[in-house]
Amino acid sequence: MLNRLVEASLRYKFLVLVTFGVVAFLGWRAIVTVPIDAFPDVTPAQVNIYTESPGLAAEDVEQLLTFPIESGMAGLPKVQEIRSVSLFGLSYVAVYFEDDMDIYFARRLVMERLQEVGDRIPEGYGTPEMGPNTSGLGQVFWYTLERADAELKDTITDMDLRTLHDWTVRLMLRTAPGVDDVMSWGGQERQFQVVIEPLNLIKYGLTFREVMEVIEANNRQVGGQYIDIGAEQYLVRGLGLVENEHDIGSMVISVEDGVPVYLRDIATIVQGPALRFGAVTRDGEEVVLGMALSRIGENAANVVDAVKDKVEIVNDALPEGVVLRPVYERTDLVDKAINTAVMALIEGSILVAIVLFLFLGELRSALVVITALPLAMLIAFIFMGEAGLSANLMSLAGLAVGIGMMVDGAVVMVENAFRIMAER
Repeated sequence: MLNRLVEASLRYKFLVLVTFGVVAFLGWRAIVTVPIDAFPDVTPAQVNIYTESPGLAAEDVEQLLTFPIESGMAGLPKVQEIRSVSLFGLSYVAVYFEDDMDIYFARRLVMERLQEVGDRIPEGYGTPEMGPNTSGLGQVFWYTLERADAELKDTITDMDLRTLHDWTVRLMLRTAPGVDDVMSWGGQERQFQVVIEPLNLIKYGLTFREVMEVIEANNRQVGGQYIDIGAEQYLVRGLGLVENEHDIGSMVISVEDGVPVYLRDIATIVQGPALRFGAVTRDGEEVVLGMALSRIGENAANVVDAVKDKVEIVNDALPEGVVLRPVYERTDLVDKAINTAVMALIEGSILVAIVLFLFLGELRSALVVITALPLAMLIAFIFMGEAGLSANLMSLAGLAVGIGMMVDGAVVMVENAFRIMAER
């Protein structure tokens, strides 16, 4: 079999060269398209489920939220394990699937079950939501949104920074290709706060529940079809979304003897920050930290480049006195890791070539063996691309270590050819 292969290669030299060219082209295309990252992503196929219920004790979270979700996820195809954590006001459930499970199909199955689980959770205790489609290595770009000058603290508050990030910066960065979500940390989340005076409730004979129901029922838009006036039609709309404190205070809570009782009569309405449990600072000043998460299977280097392009657009759109400054980007780590592995490959190839020339003592034979190095690497990249593996520090280091093994067979064959020629 081996003799026939050698004879065919010698007989059809042009076909061998064409095959070499095709393999080189496919290998180069694989090098260009293979995902690049610093380390291999070994995160299992999992779907995270979060349920927020502010103020609920951990024991109640376990009974009312975590247990119904866990029991609802049981029985899904290819589920290996279900883990959960119940904290104060937060339920976290992680559903682990088998490694060959398609992550998007798994998320669809979980979404279908969540619709059933929602009926088992008492009303008002939160709605289960799936976490972002990312992995433990998905944090590819960190940045801060801050004031350009610390003296602007009186004009640009921490609440302004957080509002600007949540409703402008975050939405713009989420449109970057490969970004699954953008997380927000720090600052102060803006709220319309209704501070009810208990004595006023007693005065008008009202309860907290009645006031809450009125607020929930009023903040919405409704449609009223249309009416015909002559040859024209007029659409009827009910505008009920609140825009400021005055709109909230104008809600009618009850009517006493034909006199309406407004919300402002029993409460004070103000804009204020939500209760928070931490802060983010940079250079001693409070800032808002953003974290761009790459989607599973995306090329980290390409995602970071796309986010950088969006950052330039965001900085141009920000109001005067506010800047977006990068904190961490994966490309720094990726470039260093890839450069380390590439240099190891190049240095190893050069050393192998020198050793081959010294031991074989003939340039032509050494060149024949050396050509096996790039060809073997190109073939390795082709199979890496087909298998969905990324070019990272470990995979490229494995190629560098395997250089000696790659040429071992070629060296043995060349030496054997020399021996046979000497015997003849």
